[in-house]
Amino acid sequence: MDNLSIVTFETFIKGREEVILRQTDEIAEISTPVIRVWDGILALPIIGTLDSSRTQIVMENLLQEIVETGSSIAILDISGVPAVDSLVAQHLIKTVSATRLMGAECIISGIRPEIAQTVVHLGIDLSNIITKATLASALSYAFKVLRLEVRKSNVIAKTNF
Repeated sequence: MDNLSIVTFETFIKGREEVILRQTDEIAEISTPVIRVWDGILALPIIGTLDSSRTQIVMENLLQEIVETGSSIAILDISGVPAVDSLVAQHLIKTVSATRLMGAECIISGIRPEIAQTVVHLGIDLSNIITKATLASALSYAFKVLRLEVRKSNVIAKTNF
């Protein structure tokens, strides 16, 4: 009877571990959405820490969306990344390189002062990567590159609800 209890318990634990791993993978997929903000412009807001496996998911999702939409500009917004160390910076550089290989320009936005200081102190060279302090400034830059113009209009649009 004891062996049957042990086998039953081990089977239960194994099933639980599989569910947890599957849920972890699904959360990682959901937490890295690629957003089409304009024709030809994608944005990928990154929230939380970046490790090797999550960076791989980020890169795969971004590259797939570049192929599907034919976008020529991708914005990686790291406003929600709490800290950048040399490993995170290397992951970002690899993502930028892969994006360029797909024929799209990559902009990193959300560079806070503390992140800028950390990158400088670590001696990481981001000079060949376009960086912007905010997502808004990255989007403005993308509009200029694509020769798009957004203007305020005096005409008030009527909506029918």
